[in-house]
Amino acid sequence: MSRTGIFERRAVQALLALLPLAAGAAEPTPQFGRYMPLYPGLYLDAGYVLDEADSSYDQGGEKQDSAAPQAGGQTAFPERRLHASLTWHLPLFETEGLPFFSSRTHLLRVTLNQASVRTEGRLSDFAADSSDDASTDADDLHNNGSGVGDLGFEFGSFLLGSPSSGWRSGERPPYALLATVGVRLPFGRYDRDAPVNAGSNTATVQLQLGGHWQPWKGAVVDAGYTWRHYFDNEEPAFGALAPARQGRDQVIDLSLAQRLVSGLYASLYGLDRRGGRNSYLNPRFSPNPPPPGGVLGGGDNFPTPGTYQDEGTALREMGLGLHWFVTQRFLLGLQYSHPLAGESGQFLLPYTDRSPAGCTPGGLGCTLSEGETVLVDGLGPARTYASDRWTLSLRYNFGQGDPYACAGCKR
Repeated sequence: MSRTGIFERRAVQALLALLPLAAGAAEPTPQFGRYMPLYPGLYLDAGYVLDEADSSYDQGGEKQDSAAPQAGGQTAFPERRLHASLTWHLPLFETEGLPFFSSRTHLLRVTLNQASVRTEGRLSDFAADSSDDASTDADDLHNNGSGVGDLGFEFGSFLLGSPSSGWRSGERPPYALLATVGVRLPFGRYDRDAPVNAGSNTATVQLQLGGHWQPWKGAVVDAGYTWRHYFDNEEPAFGALAPARQGRDQVIDLSLAQRLVSGLYASLYGLDRRGGRNSYLNPRFSPNPPPPGGVLGGGDNFPTPGTYQDEGTALREMGLGLHWFVTQRFLLGLQYSHPLAGESGQFLLPYTDRSPAGCTPGGLGCTLSEGETVLVDGLGPARTYASDRWTLSLRYNFGQGDPYACAGCKR
């Protein structure tokens, strides 16, 4: 084996060795040439993400110096996530002459990740103080929720730009159109008593349409539209302050990469996500409960059971990146993402006063009255963080031939 081959193998092995060790609500950083038809073969895409998640946007779009501002004080949800996907670019039924399938290339992708997530600050203190209080049903949050993330599958076809005959000769048009359908399965670790988790505890289906264009020599433009639907979460996290049903997402992404010198590209990207209304079912507590009122001593209160909705979520961000072809098959990237605007889910939660404290509603001598209403932060996917994010990425091709042998794409 050549020295280059040994270097490639050791670098890939080193990154994969991190998978059992490493670490939301943030959107994945767009990859270099993510909608580009590549030479048939197996590709590894891996990335290590650092996000302090120590600030967020409120429902009105104002930046707050806390990930959960309604809890009072400072709260952060720092995350370290390592994600990896294996993607097969391949022709299907090439010799059978089947309509559509035989005349183009396709892709199949499997995605997995590992996350280290934790809660710091006011919300962690609230959970620790409440761990002995049965009314909150909250446990100690130290490093709760860390572990293996959800499992994703995608299948797609190049509607344009990847004829089955073109990949053999390397002669393809400088444009492409890719359509995929995907599903995310809730195999990740999930603790219903933690505000943040490695897994989501709910399944997701996704449709995506992505375009690729090489307008001039050394330029790579990618743009896509993604639609996601989320199924019900039967055990919403942290006293049901996370959504029982997450609103549907629509995401638009756009990126331009330009070659600076041989093998080195600089990129600029923008992303806009709009999320529908999130629904919350029977919240059991909040970190900012109102004082009981309207009762004569010895009373307490509890959240009024019901279904509540926020006004949805949003995120608009931009990013910069550098991508270096270390070898023909080995691409390294470093990307920086900065949020420009956003909205998080918040909802009004009314309380019910009761006297005496702890009595059973409807029981003899238990008096109920309407209490105060508080504004509560939606947790989990309802949070949109305002913190910067760094991503170190890698792409490696295990197949044969030049994976980037396409018009205008020579390194």
